[in-house]
Amino acid sequence: MSQEIAEERTSRFVANDKEWKALPFPGVFIKTLYKFEKGGSTVLIKMEPNSSFPLHDHPADEEVYVLEGEVRVGKYQLAKGDYLFTPKTTIHAPFTREGCVLLARSSEALVFLNNEK
Repeated sequence: MSQEIAEERTSRFVANDKEWKALPFPGVFIKTLYKFEKGGSTVLIKMEPNSSFPLHDHPADEEVYVLEGEVRVGKYQLAKGDYLFTPKTTIHAPFTREGCVLLARSSEALVFLNNEK
């Protein structure tokens, strides 16, 4: 068996009833669906009304799809069914007034920016 075949990735199944994990940001929860080698992931993000995700930068491209609710990501106001691709080095801090559930994917880990003084 070649080394290449031995290192092949395997399928990953995540059941619908997987628990939401609270993040250290008020009103923001996550379900990790898949982790990439460079630290990125495919996740579900749930944001309660009037919550925000901290300001962050992207070392890799990011894709976001709105499953429920609405969210502002940079200059874009997204609603259920909307998709947003943002190229690497994009900096933003998503915010929702009504609450939302997002599917987000980036192959490298986000870089959180300390904007508190």
